[in-house]
Amino acid sequence: MGNDSIHIVGGGVIGLCSAWYLKDEGWDVTVVDSGDFSEGTSHGNAGMIVPSHFVPMANPRVIAQGLKWIFNSKSPFYIKPRLNQDLIQWLWHFYRSSNQQHVHYAMPILYELNEYSKQLYRELSGFEGFDFGYEDKGLLMLYKTEKQAAKEAKLAKQAHSLGIDAQILDTSDLRKLEPEMDLDVLGGIYFPGDAHLYSNKLMIQLTEFLKHKGVQFKTHTPIVDFELKGAKIESIITKNEQKIPVKNVVMATGSWTGNLLKKANIKVHIQDGKGYSITLNKPRVRPKIPTILSEAKVALTPMGEDLRIGGTLEMSGLSSKINLNRIHGILESIPQYYHNLPLPDVMEKEIWTGYRPCTPDGLPYIGKSGAIGNLYVGAGHGMMGLSLGAITGKLISELVGGKKPSINVYPFRLNRL
Repeated sequence: MGNDSIHIVGGGVIGLCSAWYLKDEGWDVTVVDSGDFSEGTSHGNAGMIVPSHFVPMANPRVIAQGLKWIFNSKSPFYIKPRLNQDLIQWLWHFYRSSNQQHVHYAMPILYELNEYSKQLYRELSGFEGFDFGYEDKGLLMLYKTEKQAAKEAKLAKQAHSLGIDAQILDTSDLRKLEPEMDLDVLGGIYFPGDAHLYSNKLMIQLTEFLKHKGVQFKTHTPIVDFELKGAKIESIITKNEQKIPVKNVVMATGSWTGNLLKKANIKVHIQDGKGYSITLNKPRVRPKIPTILSEAKVALTPMGEDLRIGGTLEMSGLSSKINLNRIHGILESIPQYYHNLPLPDVMEKEIWTGYRPCTPDGLPYIGKSGAIGNLYVGAGHGMMGLSLGAITGKLISELVGGKKPSINVYPFRLNRL
């Protein structure tokens, strides 16, 4: 094992995209994961690539709305009440970041990240052997009330200030875009610059391609600790106390990253944001364009011939329990927007859950550790993990290789909070 070898801990979209770009640069890559690379947060998400999502989760509007939501078990945003030091610290930093100054700072940063990532996904979709349903169809934001219309009009104005095309549409405009849907809405905003893909297919194809190119995959290997020597990680330690010698390490472990980095005396602020999704197989009718139901915060994405429906942000301390009230909240909202979208009864086994790693300021952690010379981190992407996967992988490969990053990574430094 030479100095050009690297271990990536975490086999989600961030880990696999990092492996893709590192292997392309000639690195000897091993990906280590607690599962078998067949499931996880990156498989069941909404599959949206969203330059339109330039407003960080930490903003005054979320603070105002969140107080009404957090104790409602069916609401889009829920925090399970508990005494937990990490959660309390996260909430404090979230509160401090939720101001207009931070919003204006973060908007162009998030837009640039998402836009660059979209270009990389489009490039990847053109490679031989890849067919993961990448489409440039944009995104619709539908709303039912005048109050929400005013909020979305403000969002469109902010988008225009960044050079983003955002079109305010009335019901007749929407019917032209979605002629098969019986809509019951006041209007919507169309972001033609967004894209989407079938996330399950992307993950499967990336894994198979990387295996073919010689990337090593260690399955069912949960990492629980590090063996440090001076200012470097010498080994990563598995749950069964096996030591795996390493030269360089990328931590791409999503919502588990904060707890793991504590073992290396590094503090980052990440909380799990559990989401739920259901995939309808070949429904009789479905939206053609990825859509977010604005008041309900529910996402619908056409994937191949299927339709994925997802939503909610539940901070429950990595609880694996399925809260059926959350699912009922998602499903009950859909007939309020569509009169002709058939929704079957859903069995609990058909419900997917995943943990979106949320930072308190709404920006991811992407960077090299200042304390440990061979440690790199790509985590904390919140609900944009899939969207930002490609650019994060590219930035990680550039940092590992000592190259100038394609995008300034200073805003994503590990010690910023």
